Amino acid sequence: MTLDADRRSEPAADRAELVDGVLIPTGLFVLAVAVYAWLNNGREAQLDYFVPLADAFLHGRLGLTEMPGNLNELVPFNGLAFVVYPPMPAIVLLPAVLLFGPGFDQAWASILLGAANVVVMHVLLRGMGTARRPALVLALVFAFGTIVWYSAQAGSAWHFAHVVATFFMLLAIRACQLDARAGLIGLLFGAAVISRLPLMLAAPFFMAYIADAAHREATSDRTVFGSLLVARPPARDARPSLRRFIDLGTPLAAGAALPLVGYLIYNYMRFESPLQTGYALIPGLLQETQYRDGFFSIVNIPRKLYALFLSAPAQVDGFPWIGSRHLGGLSIVLTTPLFLWSIRARRPDWFNLGAWVSVALILIPILLHADAGGEQFGFRYAQDLYPFLFLLTARGLQGRISLEAWIAIAIGVLINVWGMGSTYFDWWV
Repeated sequence: MTLDADRRSEPAADRAELVDGVLIPTGLFVLAVAVYAWLNNGREAQLDYFVPLADAFLHGRLGLTEMPGNLNELVPFNGLAFVVYPPMPAIVLLPAVLLFGPGFDQAWASILLGAANVVVMHVLLRGMGTARRPALVLALVFAFGTIVWYSAQAGSAWHFAHVVATFFMLLAIRACQLDARAGLIGLLFGAAVISRLPLMLAAPFFMAYIADAAHREATSDRTVFGSLLVARPPARDARPSLRRFIDLGTPLAAGAALPLVGYLIYNYMRFESPLQTGYALIPGLLQETQYRDGFFSIVNIPRKLYALFLSAPAQVDGFPWIGSRHLGGLSIVLTTPLFLWSIRARRPDWFNLGAWVSVALILIPILLHADAGGEQFGFRYAQDLYPFLFLLTARGLQGRISLEAWIAIAIGVLINVWGMGSTYFDWWV
């Protein structure tokens, strides 16, 4: 009888694996690509710095040989024009530019990678122990109830950098779930950092992972880092030995150091200083009004807090009667009210501790920075927080979506659809 039951359970398990491992991820990817491409509406990415930079890399150069008129944030130095943004997005584009040449549209890479992010988020949610239905709903919320779809369909340099950074950070978190080799986790984390530099302040999350992994190893605990299914002990009760923490942390640090040291060498070879990123060398930039107090200043904090939490749509005459400001963005609470459920992820285990400390630290340069984010829907800099904030939200929901959460989801999706209407029909204020 037991044997018969086992035989009956095998097809059910195979079907579940097919659905969760193939059908749902494929469906999410195809849906996201279709919607993002439709929203893009055939517009080539503006400010596509990374395609010419990838082409320069393929020709053995670190900079461009000319300064195209549409690219206004290039630094002329020693006979070349250098792109100031960290180079990982250009590295990601190398295969596409090699195959299709310098005419490749950067927006397509952004659309495809943005759709891949939706799939990885779904995998992460399932890995945490979220049941199939709520995991699917939350993956769809990530795809269409946050501002990630604006960045994915836009594909310009600023937004593509967010897409690439999110991709590598989500992969790094997934590697933590799988207890992959620490060096690989560090390498993925480093790749995220040289896509968006503020993400270097996510290091506490990976330190928390090492502490949790060392404790689980010492107690023969095989549960997943960040699991919803197990009540993890508070971090103070799950402290690893210092020696084991160092043993596990050293290869992770070494893996992260590879791209970071490479970035420092890249800066030195361009500007003769490893710490010179090039932003301060952009002609005329420091003369702009917003930089009168420098790149970073505490005077920017009130303005940034307002943009992050309080910025609202503008009233306009005629349909749709309210409009989104193309410059300045929209409050994170409006674009994704479901994030409020992250506040419920308060248990002081290593996952929550590492995620919340990382969110707090990443916010520091965002709030201090003078620039508001340029053309955007929502507050684009907040995407640096999204990998952690979204998973904290899933933990706050505890695997179930209440009526109040459904209302928050509906509001967020409607606001994002309205915002994408601004994109598609040019309703910007």
